[in-house]
Amino acid sequence: MPEHVPGDEILTKHKEAIRQLYKQAKFMPAHLAILYRVGESTINRVLRYDAPERARPNRTGPAYKLNDRYVNWVIEYLSETYRQRTLNWAQLHAELKLACTVKTLVKRLKQRGYFRCVACQKPYLTPNQVRARFLWAITHIFWHLEWRKVLWSDEVTFLIGGRTAKEKVTRKRGERTCPTCIQHQFHRGHTTPVNAWGAIGYGYKSPLLFI
Repeated sequence: MPEHVPGDEILTKHKEAIRQLYKQAKFMPAHLAILYRVGESTINRVLRYDAPERARPNRTGPAYKLNDRYVNWVIEYLSETYRQRTLNWAQLHAELKLACTVKTLVKRLKQRGYFRCVACQKPYLTPNQVRARFLWAITHIFWHLEWRKVLWSDEVTFLIGGRTAKEKVTRKRGERTCPTCIQHQFHRGHTTPVNAWGAIGYGYKSPLLFI
């Protein structure tokens, strides 16, 4: 006698047993109803299941306040320009006049992999600079020991005062060098630039100089 208790929900293992008895042992629904002490309509309902557990593909629960279509629209909007990328969550929410809360906006964008990250810093290169660098690289492509006589120097600029020089943008993984995620640095009137210089070579490292 099965473990099923009349009046209780039929366990999943019993649902599967009913299906197997019907298909393999050729038990009739009326016989199964007597065996499990349930109504024949209950047996027929179990036999109509596509799986031992009832699937509910149309059961969605509460609708999202910010559905996928609106999330796609928000992502498309913030990806258009650098200014829109720099909007923080509250500013983006206010600018788009969304009906949901800021917390919901953050949650939905993070589900898509979008986070607030420090913008990539990259200065402009003119066409002449690009061409000159390419020609220089081609000219020295076969150098070997000659590199030991070369010093490599670099200069970096820190902006002190005013707002934070490095801004944050909203982006997902892999978009760091996207044109709308790059912050092009310029000297601003409300900041003080501080330059630092250094050089390295074969077996040599210069002191760090502040200019």
